[in-house]
Amino acid sequence: MLQTGPAAGENKVAVWSFDQAICRRNLAIMVIVHEYPFNIVTHYYFKVFLKSLQPQFKLISRNTLRSDCISLYEKERKSLYEELDKLECRVSFSSDLWTNHLGDRGFMALTAHYIDDTWRIRKRILNFTPLPSPHTGKNIADALYSMLVMWNLDKRVFSIVLDNASSNDACIRELLNGQLKEELPADGSVFHQRCGCHILNLVVQDGLSVLHDEIIKVRETMKFLRHSQARMERFQLAASQVKVPNKKPAWDVPTRWNSTYLMLELALQLRPAIERYATLDKQYKLKPHDKDWEAVQALMDCLKIFYTATLKFSGTKYPTLNLYFPEFCEIYVSIRNMESSPYSFIVLMGTKMFAKWERYWTCGNTLLAIACVLDPRCKLTVVEYYFKLIYPTNYEWYMSNLNACINALFKEYLEAYSTSLQSQADSSSRTQSHRNQTSGASSSDTISNIRAGLKSFMAEKQTTEPVKSELEEYLSEPLDKTPLEAEFDILAWWRLKVPKFPVLSRLTRDILAVPASTVASESTFSTSGRTLSPVRNSLNDESIEALICTQDWLRVKVTENGEQVGAPLWASAKVTSDDKICDSQA
Repeated sequence: MLQTGPAAGENKVAVWSFDQAICRRNLAIMVIVHEYPFNIVTHYYFKVFLKSLQPQFKLISRNTLRSDCISLYEKERKSLYEELDKLECRVSFSSDLWTNHLGDRGFMALTAHYIDDTWRIRKRILNFTPLPSPHTGKNIADALYSMLVMWNLDKRVFSIVLDNASSNDACIRELLNGQLKEELPADGSVFHQRCGCHILNLVVQDGLSVLHDEIIKVRETMKFLRHSQARMERFQLAASQVKVPNKKPAWDVPTRWNSTYLMLELALQLRPAIERYATLDKQYKLKPHDKDWEAVQALMDCLKIFYTATLKFSGTKYPTLNLYFPEFCEIYVSIRNMESSPYSFIVLMGTKMFAKWERYWTCGNTLLAIACVLDPRCKLTVVEYYFKLIYPTNYEWYMSNLNACINALFKEYLEAYSTSLQSQADSSSRTQSHRNQTSGASSSDTISNIRAGLKSFMAEKQTTEPVKSELEEYLSEPLDKTPLEAEFDILAWWRLKVPKFPVLSRLTRDILAVPASTVASESTFSTSGRTLSPVRNSLNDESIEALICTQDWLRVKVTENGEQVGAPLWASAKVTSDDKICDSQA
């Protein structure tokens, strides 16, 4: 059979032949990525479907399918291990705890965050292992350390991001005083970071806990309109009459505060239709009055900054730590302003929020401020502005402390990496010298070299200013003019600056890899815990880890349009040890 397909950017015709091994591999990929159960191979119409596609394929048992998935996991794990082992950087981590849907099995997920040698940000789940109770700080620390050793990353840790559970604080103390004591930069002062999204979630949930009357009419209106088909049809008529977009009313879920925000946002958009509906349905008695709508708008204005910040912090395709400091400073100021609102419920909400805020966060967080300084749009200027805004009487102390910390951290990296960089420079110099000697330089070349040397010697003698360090040079340059609210590829900026700032760029690379959040965007607004699906809960521990980790590794290899998970069948005749699922980048 002749099969056409793209290869190296061209259309080529190749001879295609059926290969059972390739089909089994693609079946395993499908099951892992799309979370199908192993017993899909026993489903009658799945068998019929496969038979109609390729009668030669010998359907395997569920146990064989499981073995194929485990084999794929082991292969992908080896590949990732080799990738991490070659990295010329430190690695940061995030970790969180999971339970099954019954709550009787606990698991720990460990995720690595790093910027690879091409300056692309990466996130990979390394482990998803059982964590027996009790979940004490020591037990969590021991489990974390054993995972780091397993991946040979225990001596290359930069930072770890955890949520705000007290057991995690105890875990950090165990690691700082024990296994990682001698391995961390800055004596561990930048090791532990709190999950920004978790802090925001706790703050907002506390604030919303005081609300009831302010949103009850909106919530009940949404439920009323969705109660029957007749009401929905009448509401659609009202919307068309006032020319409001045809959107379905929806109400919030108590455990997801963003649903409250989105409900209020939708209600404001539908306000003309709701008011028109009130004239069409005499049974509707819940119509919000003007003061109710004003209160909803005021609440929306308060929540918007939390909503947008949470979305920013939960991103995984771009660095987030450099966004953390200015966003949190602005949120701090917004919370304080809430306490002087003309609405009593906003004042009460602000008071509750600030009490929770002070418990978990300080605007003087060292690593967050350093990450902001390493954003070429900000540097010390933006940090100083916010310190003055928040600490008007003693901002100098915060600036002095920040300068001391960033200089100490840079000095540590300078001592660690300047030797290797100098060795590379010396090697290059020796190579060039050897070329000059073997090329038989002319007398004119010799004179030129002598005069160049004289010029350099005179310049050294006349220099009165000390040579600036990379950090001093970076800070003395003008700010990048890209607005803070605009899109800005900070990794591309630093990649181009590596020749100019070889040591500072290494430090920046490690810092920008630290995530602002431990969770993805779909989980950041929820107060409910992270749970395994019933399908996965029915599996043993080995299978659960293999499926979750391999799914993560395979998904980053999917092409951007999502139409290709693995290499097409025509791309390879045999499954070999070095075959690739896809070459696209995450």
